[in-house]
Amino acid sequence: MKDDLLRLDTRAISAAAGSHSAFMVVRNEARRLPYCLDYHRALGIERFFIVDNGSDDDTEALLLSQPDCHVFRATGSFAAANYGMSWINALVAAHGVGGWCLFIDADELFTYPHCEKVTLQAFCRFLDRRESEGVFALLLDMYSEGAIADAVYESGKPFLSASPYFDRHYTFRKKFRLRQSDEPLMDTEAVGGPRLRAFYPELGDTSAVQQTLRRVVRRLRRHPLGAAFGLERLRWGAGIAPDLTKIPLIKARQGLSWTSNHRCTPLRLSPMTGALLHFKFFADFHHRARTEAARAQHWDGGAEYARYAALLEAEPRVSLFYDGSEAYRSTRQLIDLGLMRTSPDLDALAECRVNRRRERRLRDQTTEMAPRRTDDASGRIAVRDTVAFKRRGPA
Repeated sequence: MKDDLLRLDTRAISAAAGSHSAFMVVRNEARRLPYCLDYHRALGIERFFIVDNGSDDDTEALLLSQPDCHVFRATGSFAAANYGMSWINALVAAHGVGGWCLFIDADELFTYPHCEKVTLQAFCRFLDRRESEGVFALLLDMYSEGAIADAVYESGKPFLSASPYFDRHYTFRKKFRLRQSDEPLMDTEAVGGPRLRAFYPELGDTSAVQQTLRRVVRRLRRHPLGAAFGLERLRWGAGIAPDLTKIPLIKARQGLSWTSNHRCTPLRLSPMTGALLHFKFFADFHHRARTEAARAQHWDGGAEYARYAALLEAEPRVSLFYDGSEAYRSTRQLIDLGLMRTSPDLDALAECRVNRRRERRLRDQTTEMAPRRTDDASGRIAVRDTVAFKRRGPA
């Protein structure tokens, strides 16, 4: 699949060993990329390897203007490239072995316990000392207080300025498998979130066994044998809520690769977990859903996007906000809610004197981007604080 990639930049590529690199596949992401890149630079990413797959906006020009981005063009089928993962794995094999590699989309922000205090370099050294090779993460959908159509995002601003809320209630459970992995987190799924509430309400009480049966039927529907028996006409199994977990961070080595957007080949996962703050639900979501449903390049022929588009056609003013919504403040908040897992040793690292100074510097440099809302009849204004991350030095 590396032969499908045409490199567009001419910058020297540094050695992979000891590096902290991000790998992405993008299409028409000129609006989200400026902040996504800035956020992950501040986190500790030193270089980006980005595949552009058919953008017709300013994505390529934007990326080529960035001094730390290595840019590749792929004109082939996203679906045929295992939904982009063949391109990612080829680039990791060529430029990531021996370093820590982060796989993200342009609408995702990677977080881990105390990332406000502990740089990515320090976190990865911490993982190295414990011989961990990867980090499991919840895909945490973010949204605004009003209708999705009103969540207008201004390029370059923190994503939280437009979508600061998330669902606080998720359940983590073991997937039903005939053969369980040696790593329990590899077989863990998260149930809940706004997409389940709004777009897949009929699946709210689905058990792990039922969910597995739906996955099996979906695979059969997509298989040539299934098509021969007419299973593509079977609606049961056609609608499955998306997987809300990923393994976005790995220590690349020969033989280790991502098998899908959500899982990879066997590795030693850290008992600590992270979260990918996921900003899919900006005002352009309806247009994107229609586009991706028509392109049919995503899993199951874009059935997920077809479902989104159908609901938004029927209810253009749909909102994801409800009484279980919570404004994002910090990774400590996610830990307390049980959505992220830390360890006493990492807690101690975060509280060391150097990291407390870093946290104070970040607080002093924070730009207030909080949404304001009237909380009662007296007109009192409540402010939700969100953080605009600035570049941090090495730990």
